[in-house]
Amino acid sequence: MMRNFLTRLKKFFREDLSEIIGAYFDGEKIFIARLTEKFETVEVDADSFEIERLAEQISIVCNQKGWKTSLVGFCLREEETVTYLFEVSNVPEKEFPALVKSWAIAQAGKDAPFSFVKVDGELWMETLPRTKLEEICAAFKKFNLNLCALSVMPAHLLDKISPFDRTEFITEIVRNKKAPNLLSARGSLWNWKRISPATAAIFFIAMLIGSAQVLWDYRTALNKLDAAKISIDELGEELALKKNIDDNIAELHKINRFAAQIDVKQNFNLLINLGKIAGGDVSLTKIRVEENFLELEGVAQNSDVVKNYLSRVKNSVINSARLESSAEHEDGEIVFVIRAAF
Repeated sequence: MMRNFLTRLKKFFREDLSEIIGAYFDGEKIFIARLTEKFETVEVDADSFEIERLAEQISIVCNQKGWKTSLVGFCLREEETVTYLFEVSNVPEKEFPALVKSWAIAQAGKDAPFSFVKVDGELWMETLPRTKLEEICAAFKKFNLNLCALSVMPAHLLDKISPFDRTEFITEIVRNKKAPNLLSARGSLWNWKRISPATAAIFFIAMLIGSAQVLWDYRTALNKLDAAKISIDELGEELALKKNIDDNIAELHKINRFAAQIDVKQNFNLLINLGKIAGGDVSLTKIRVEENFLELEGVAQNSDVVKNYLSRVKNSVINSARLESSAEHEDGEIVFVIRAAF
């Protein structure tokens, strides 16, 4: 039981990148690719860029093929967005986000999504109106397609390419979480795009409940063995039960070794986990738990907020926490990674 609980827990907090779907519409056909250990491709006829119709056809193909649609990327044509290649050899890289944001607002209006990537001294920029982005996202969501990447292939890659090169391009963006991606400001690849304090509390409480259940089963089995006067055959069944529970206890000890690293305060209403130190100034986008380390990813308004949050993690959760990386996002937010060893 506990082993299954831990397995589900790990899968819940890990990204499964083993299967990615990429698609591209060239005006006449939809080209769909599935990236696993190999690259599988399908093409179907389509007569217009009606986004709901395209999303529906992609969904139909995936259902027929038995392909998962939890990670999907869509490569737009150049005429469906606004793009620009700009010489930036004399512009500091830290100024790129502000530069591209100003350009995007001028081209596509307030709150326009944008993305960029530097290519040999030039800046490839892309944007489109916010309403068009929401329309595309809604269409994919309607047909249970988890859209994780939306982009246009940069100009330097457009010469002499096949439609399937574009599908491969967008699947690589999903797999490597790299730019350009017009959805990059909408969160990570997780189904949990924001992990709230209450949700983090539920996670830790579930661990406690699972632990208590295993201990209860263990004591019950011991009492049976001590009190019962049974035949050898029946005793063998009881011993088999005890062995199964002992295996669960071994899994429980792994959790206890992790829990021992966390300073759990008696005041339970402060939330006895990461949730108790989360606030409006920091949004966690991913929690990764392995046997030997804990990794947190999140976004904050500025570097001072990140430093303050790191201090809270060290003081209230695990004192080996350190700032692994910190970078300014396109919209000015700070994207950070905190890592701690057990």
